[in-house]
Amino acid sequence: MAREFALSVVAPDKSVVEEGVTSVIAPGEEGYFGVLAGHAPLIASLKPGLVEYVEPSGVRHYVYVGGGFAEVSQTGVTILADEAARAGDIDLSRAEQELDNARRALRGDDSTVGSETAVQDVERAVQRIRAARIGR
Repeated sequence: MAREFALSVVAPDKSVVEEGVTSVIAPGEEGYFGVLAGHAPLIASLKPGLVEYVEPSGVRHYVYVGGGFAEVSQTGVTILADEAARAGDIDLSRAEQELDNARRALRGDDSTVGSETAVQDVERAVQRIRAARIGR
C-alpha cells in the first residue's frame, strides 16, 4: 500500500486543498512531474494546468492552478498558486466566456491588454475549461 503524505494547495484568497494523499502530479514549467511519499526535496515553478492527486482510498481529484510554485519536502507538498480551484467548482460557461474574451484580446480587439498577457489569459482559460470538463 502506498504511503500517505500531506498536500496543501493555497491560492491568495483561500486554501483549496488540505488532505492526506498517496500521489501528486503537478504542471511544472519544464513539464508535469509526479511526487510520491519520500520524494527528494525540491522547489518547482508551475505553469497553468491541472494538479492531479490520489486519496489513500484510491479516488482521483483534480485542481486547476494558474501558475505558482510547488515545494516538496519530507512531510508533503505545498503548492502556492496564483489562482486555484477544485475542478468541480469551476463554472464551464464562465470559463468558455473567459476564453472568448482572451482570444478577442489576442486578436487585438481589446487594446487595453497586451499580446503577452492575452496569450497567458488564453492558456489559463483553456486549462480552466479542461478542469471544468473533468470535474463534471
